[in-house]
Amino acid sequence: MKKRIANFIMIAVIVLIAAVGVLAVGHIQGWFDKADGENAVLSAVRGIVTVERGGVAYDAEAGTVLRQGDRLTASYGATATIQVGGGWLTMGEKTELSVTEPSADGFAAAVASGEVFFCAETPMTVAFDRYEAVFFDAVASLSVRSGARSISVYEGTVSCEDNEARAGQMLNLIGDDCSVAACRIESLNDFLIVQLRAANETRSLCFTNEDLDRLVADRQASMQALLTAPTQPEASGEPSEETEPSFAETQENTAPSIAPTEKPTEATQAASPTETEPSETQPEETEPPVKNTCTVSIRCDTILNNMDNLAPGKAEFVPGDGFILYPVTVEFEEGETAFDVLTRVCTTYGIQIEYSWTPMYDSYYIEGIGHLYEFDCGSESGWMYKVNGWFPNYGCSVYTLKDGDSIAWCYTCTGLGADIGG
Repeated sequence: MKKRIANFIMIAVIVLIAAVGVLAVGHIQGWFDKADGENAVLSAVRGIVTVERGGVAYDAEAGTVLRQGDRLTASYGATATIQVGGGWLTMGEKTELSVTEPSADGFAAAVASGEVFFCAETPMTVAFDRYEAVFFDAVASLSVRSGARSISVYEGTVSCEDNEARAGQMLNLIGDDCSVAACRIESLNDFLIVQLRAANETRSLCFTNEDLDRLVADRQASMQALLTAPTQPEASGEPSEETEPSFAETQENTAPSIAPTEKPTEATQAASPTETEPSETQPEETEPPVKNTCTVSIRCDTILNNMDNLAPGKAEFVPGDGFILYPVTVEFEEGETAFDVLTRVCTTYGIQIEYSWTPMYDSYYIEGIGHLYEFDCGSESGWMYKVNGWFPNYGCSVYTLKDGDSIAWCYTCTGLGADIGG
């Protein structure tokens, strides 16, 4: 009898422990929270988005009621939409946001990095770096990236510190300086285009859906032009070896075509009767146009010495020798930039690439190549480019190529380029 009682007590204790565990997990993950409209709620989640709450991280789900201190992180290719009263905000991929006040009437958060789109009806206060911006009855986006912070306004007004931007304007923030510039539709990325289309359903933005349709059509036409451009030589998988041409080959390739300038002799005329025919029947010989060429390579070998810092799931994108693309020779037109040639070789060789327009520097910024992105291997990691061994201090779409240039795209892990000679 005593043994049965002991077994019953033991089972009851196990059940109680399990129940307490389930209740604890449910409390952390908000199983018992109800969306009553007073707090912000995750209304949509696409891809892998994690919530860190009370020191525990778990996959976010739509319907989660947010709490003070929640930290949300959207991974590559993921987005998360937060419903705040009658408005909403959407986190883009590789964005980290911490909730400081979940109230729908006075939502507040801090953005550490990434891109956030706001369609605000009630006040939303957002801190980033040492700045603070207020989004209220406005549609706008915030970009927080390495060396670049900006706010673009599409409807209404947004204030940041003592500065203000209206619809069609953007604030560029660098250190203590803040400048106001016009929004450019060409700077919109795919994420912003999708969000603007959604906002246009209920708001009147400076960019209409018709404007967005034309932008998308133009970009598709440009991509089609890239795809139909002359292809480059097939990659051999081994470093290319440049060989010096022989003297005879050099002479043959560089010898000019010299047309006779003296009156032909009778002997010559007899020997070559066809040459006496009218000149208009003879095709005019022209010099082939001179083609500009450069070499392009893409490497990430620095990661091989920093694998411990590499983000989970990224190791499969790092080649064994660190070369994503061995040096290849590329023809280019006068006026093309390092950015133009990079996008073309990536298209030709099927290499994934992602970039965004950075209005602050009036240039495109390379976010990722071959699925390797900024911060994937440490807080100082990302892509840099050098030309003939020199690191330009401006964007790749600003550098105009010269014949014979050698362009190397290198992934830096430490020292903001110190490990690749920068």
